[in-house]
Amino acid sequence: MNKRLAFLFVMAVIVALSIVTILNRPTEKDFEKWLQEEYMIDCNEDCSIIELNSDSGDITERIKYTDVRGAYSPGLFTLRISKQYKRLDDPLHIIHIDVIGFNGRFYPLHTDGEL
Repeated sequence: MNKRLAFLFVMAVIVALSIVTILNRPTEKDFEKWLQEEYMIDCNEDCSIIELNSDSGDITERIKYTDVRGAYSPGLFTLRISKQYKRLDDPLHIIHIDVIGFNGRFYPLHTDGEL
């Protein structure tokens, strides 16, 4: 009887943690907030166009990038977003952002370019 109660308790804890993790899975709105807080990048409603500050000496300018390709992979516990952005005034300058979201936070997996 004691082993059975211990097993049920462990299963209840696992189910509770799973439910909390699923409910805390980040969304695209959380990705937008994360970009703003982490890299000071502003994006439109679907993050197809992003803007960031570029400092060169005393001059600060806003540079726009457009979404070239991307992948959005929602999972049960995670959200993975991989996007590639091309600079509008210099198409050869490309930024690649690859992040995974878990439990309300995003973690960069791979990021190319200057952010």
